[in-house]
Amino acid sequence: MHEISVALEIIDTLDDNGYLVGVKKVNSIKLNIGRYSGIDVNYLSFAFQNIDDERFKGVLPEFVLNDSDEIKIEEIIVD
Repeated sequence: MHEISVALEIIDTLDDNGYLVGVKKVNSIKLNIGRYSGIDVNYLSFAFQNIDDERFKGVLPEFVLNDSDEIKIEEIIVD
């Protein structure tokens, strides 16, 4: 289940780019997942629910599928 490492990489990317500065809680995250990316959206949702980062507990990922192999973060809603 490599979706856990994908979820961790998404969090690291958000953090590295300053999107999580001062954020206490992430309510939702919108991901554009390529149809051929090899990512199972159910496992990725499970990964976000069980990752060891309190800011992401209870986050509800929203997935948009496309015909490529890309994964893009389109929107993140935070408190």
